[in-house]
Amino acid sequence: MNSTSEQAVVFIRLPGLEYVPAGMLWHQDRDYFFRYGRRYLQRSEAIPLDPGHLPLADMEFSSRGLFSALRDAAPDRWGRKVLGLMAGRAPGTLSEFEILTAAHHPQRMGALAFGRTPDHPESFAPWASGDAFSLVPEDIGRVAAVVARIDQLEDDEELDALREAMPEDAFLAALASSLSLGGARPKAMVTVDGRSWIAKFSKRGDPWREPVVEHATMTLAARCKITVAPTRLTLTQGQFVLLVERFDRAQNDARHVVSGFTVTGVEEDGDWGSYQNLAEQARRLGDAESGPEIFRRMVFNALCSNRDDHPRNHAFFVSRKRIAMTPAYDVVPSAIRFRQWDLSLRCGVEGRAATKSNMLSNVRPFGLTDQEAALIWEEMRSIAADWREHFAACGVTGKEMEELRYRFALVES
Repeated sequence: MNSTSEQAVVFIRLPGLEYVPAGMLWHQDRDYFFRYGRRYLQRSEAIPLDPGHLPLADMEFSSRGLFSALRDAAPDRWGRKVLGLMAGRAPGTLSEFEILTAAHHPQRMGALAFGRTPDHPESFAPWASGDAFSLVPEDIGRVAAVVARIDQLEDDEELDALREAMPEDAFLAALASSLSLGGARPKAMVTVDGRSWIAKFSKRGDPWREPVVEHATMTLAARCKITVAPTRLTLTQGQFVLLVERFDRAQNDARHVVSGFTVTGVEEDGDWGSYQNLAEQARRLGDAESGPEIFRRMVFNALCSNRDDHPRNHAFFVSRKRIAMTPAYDVVPSAIRFRQWDLSLRCGVEGRAATKSNMLSNVRPFGLTDQEAALIWEEMRSIAADWREHFAACGVTGKEMEELRYRFALVES
């Protein structure tokens, strides 16, 4: 079998600047290599792509598989489905390098981008060129129509039919605004009132109106003193769409963000570790303040039965000398009922069990005493106990709450 070798310049947007070349990425089959550019290392404002595994140093780094911090910059399941449809290939046949470099969008998530030369970032895939492909749509209704159809599509022939049914610029803008986004749910980048948002749509098979329930859950988390990304609901074509404000953008600057996978060093197909390990590794990389916040997020995920709390749904801003936790996002009750509620990460000595005793069994890694943790638990449980009133005020129906009550069993026990 012939080996493959490809390379790309890695760009980063530093505060107050447009994209600057940070280094070179190349790979030989599954072995990836990266080296920072010497000019980049000389910048006083340079920041590491990954402070734990790619520190600012004049050396060659290697990894079996794509570096985790760069994997964070690639689309996840939803974006990969869109990529596969655009390329006319099954997503599983696209290499990690192709997925990473296929499409550049000036408003792509995070601060990283890729190009063939040090001049500027660019899309590597021939189908990802053109001005329409770089637009951020403002018409949520048009985007919703495209995204809803894509959610139902199985192959590129159906995509061609969709493409012929609407203006090319609208079609491309809707697709391009989905490509750098993580998660499995249909979503897109949009501009509303001059601000950047992630629009999240309903999906086939949802047991409730997911945008409404997620908005209610996120705002309930805020009442529980968790730092969350601002959310709002909008109605388009008779369907609710959730808008989540982007925290990777601040005053036109992009912020470099890495996932919990990168911070902890755990593998996607291996043991995802524990909340305690997440707090300890964050502290090791300079985030001395997020321990209690991580504890609160663990407790709230248990109280609302959010099982989508894997390491990619925990993220951190990266600066030159430290990391800092981003606002919480993708917090919503599980759509599936389970006989026993577990979280994705271990919570204590009882493993992943979402129980009070387990979450209070090992709290020192969060920088809390047993008494402090117990007080936080009781405070949060008391606030979450009013979830029905809060959800009703957010527009959740009685029928939806009847299904949701199984997810809030820990609150009411």
